[in-house]
Amino acid sequence: MNYSQPTKSFSLSILLSIVSLALDAQQLLVPPYLQPGNSSPLTKEQPVLIWQTDSIPGEYKVEYVLGSSIEGATKMMSTKVTSVKLNLKNKTTYLYRATLPKLKLDTQYAYRVSLKGNPIASGVYHSRTKKVQTRFAVFGDCGAGTPQQAAIAYQVFQQKPQFVLVTGDNVYRSGLEKEYRENFFPYYTAKEASPEKGAPLMNTLPFYMLLGNHDVYGDDFDKTPDGLAYFYYNDLPLNGPVTDFVTKPTGNEQLIKAFKTNVGSRYPRMSNFSFDYGNVHIACLDANPYTNPLDPTLVQWLADDMRNSKADWKIVSYHHPGFNSSKAHYNYQQMRLLSPVLEQLGIDMVLTGHVHNYQRTVPLKFEPKRDSTGTRYLISEEGRVDGKFTLDEKFDGINNTKPNGIIYIVTGAGGAPLYDTSLRGGAPLYDTSLSGKPDLWKHDPQANWVPYTTKIVSDIHSFTLIETDGKTLLLKQMNAKGEVFDQIKVTK
Repeated sequence: MNYSQPTKSFSLSILLSIVSLALDAQQLLVPPYLQPGNSSPLTKEQPVLIWQTDSIPGEYKVEYVLGSSIEGATKMMSTKVTSVKLNLKNKTTYLYRATLPKLKLDTQYAYRVSLKGNPIASGVYHSRTKKVQTRFAVFGDCGAGTPQQAAIAYQVFQQKPQFVLVTGDNVYRSGLEKEYRENFFPYYTAKEASPEKGAPLMNTLPFYMLLGNHDVYGDDFDKTPDGLAYFYYNDLPLNGPVTDFVTKPTGNEQLIKAFKTNVGSRYPRMSNFSFDYGNVHIACLDANPYTNPLDPTLVQWLADDMRNSKADWKIVSYHHPGFNSSKAHYNYQQMRLLSPVLEQLGIDMVLTGHVHNYQRTVPLKFEPKRDSTGTRYLISEEGRVDGKFTLDEKFDGINNTKPNGIIYIVTGAGGAPLYDTSLRGGAPLYDTSLSGKPDLWKHDPQANWVPYTTKIVSDIHSFTLIETDGKTLLLKQMNAKGEVFDQIKVTK
């Protein structure tokens, strides 16, 4: 019996089926994750789902329902899915977005993303609360693709925060699209939670991310056409001011035009923004060297923003700390210039990153030094800002919990390698040996440094957990094993 012809025909049929399937299939480069969307005050709620695929476009459907599960739901809502086609480094991908509009506050929703009727992702979203209790995690300098980054993500997941605040340097080393896909998303969109892999955080929690210096290094599109990916992957409140002091892409004009088209109003508006969550109001600022902390447009926006807020707790966050007792990045102090403004606005706490460790100051007030005319603040060529310090040394966060001044936090140990000599070409930084050694924290002269730092832990990775309950705020610093090694209570 001759089987050759039927076998050949059958093989051809299988081959055509495989080719057809391949043409219809997609590679999911970044699974669906949640972003806060353009929602700042507690008057509307419209989170955004984002995901990315390879060069094959797909017809996706996003459905959502009230409750904790979409399975068996009879009354489902659907929303529009949009996409942009990215052509970066000779590769084509699609970036999808779907807004979940007009959600109720203090409500649980379940969502599902499907491709041609086949579910590819699902999750549960708890909308923002108007209650006076919040619980959120803070860390920075994270997206380096390290085991410690995975361990921190896992411990954050264990604490069940309502949202995550990332204080900049989201990815290393240049803020590229490729770096987000390799060094960021796998750790916060892991299918299962484990200290080795990370955790499925972003499918249920919004991440509020700030611009750090590494997030803007890829601004020369001739060298890094996939740079400034912060504006691709984030969807944040668009309530901040547009100033002249923003990161500006350079290089190929066509690439710049395509970038601006694909990110729309998010660039440069997302450089500065604020939002409410429960009884906390947080303003997030770009503190990179090209910015001017005293730009009148920025200062006026910040003043109006804070004065219009009725939140119990007012927090400002930016990447580069003005008050830092490490050796690394000590000279970068331009954000000190904003201190008098923050004090006038009644800011309770400032959350920063940049320095790869944990630091906490005593409550402090600072008046920058002025020139001989008394009209301008002085800043040295190195970036130092001298001035007059007023320290609240009575506050201990245990017995005395009412601070007289602003508490400045550095929480930059979220995953990137900690500072030591090997990372600085043998330079004698030894920042990993600063823990518990106040004699090593000193800097000169007295007009530039006084003992404002009360805690440095520089030899372990960590994150900050903040809980508020009415007029009480509890701050815990936790390591990659979930252990609390610093804690203070603040009351009003």
